[in-house]
Order: sequence, then structure tokens, then C-alpha cells
Amino acid sequence: MNLMLLFASLAAILAVAGLVWLLQLGENRIGDVADAARIAEEQIAGFESGPVLMSGDGEAALIEGTDGRIVLLKRHGAHCAGRVLAKPLRAHRCSGGWKVETGDPRFGHVSLSLSKQDEDKLLTMM
Repeated sequence: MNLMLLFASLAAILAVAGLVWLLQLGENRIGDVADAARIAEEQIAGFESGPVLMSGDGEAALIEGTDGRIVLLKRHGAHCAGRVLAKPLRAHRCSGGWKVETGDPRFGHVSLSLSKQDEDKLLTMM
């Protein structure tokens, strides 16, 4: 194999990877509280968001609706996936924060790392 062709291919791959990183393509973190509320309202028909509990790492969010429904969002590929959870909310403390059970084996459980204030709000949702 031509050594020049190898280096040119490697340079092209690195250039594309740099461009993807620069443009933040594929970034699917939940940016902030407003972003989580918007995503939940887009995914769940008729949902109007109220208080939002954001995981510190942007991986998940728990949104209480004005009608009392609770939506759980988590990163899933290049998008966020959401589920409406039944009350009472099933959550328990784990080493990294809180683990919320969804009751859907395909969706699985979701871990949230919450601030102390958000932990108090979570306890009122349960």
C-alpha cells in the first residue's frame, strides 16, 4: 500500500472528525430546564410542562406536567426518549444519585444525579 495514500486517508478521517466535533453534530444532551420542557411537550401529546428536575450530567430529566402527569426523559442515540410514568413514582437512592423505575423493560430504569433542592422536589412527587 502506498504510504502517502495511507497518510492522506488518515488526514481526511481526522478532518471529518474535527468538523463533526466543531459543529457539535450528534450532541444529544438535554441542555437545560427549558430544553427538557420543550422536548417533553413535543414528545407527549397534550403535555404542558411544570417543574423540571434536571440530572446534573444532562443525561436525563423528570418533568411534572400541569395536569399531574410525570414524564421521564433520557438520552437515546441522537435524540431523547420520553415516557409518561404512573404515580406513585418508583425511585430509590443509589450511589450516583437516584434511580427511577419506569415499569417498561424496553426503556429500563433511569439514573438522575440531582441537586439537594431537586431531591426534595423528587420526594414530593413520590
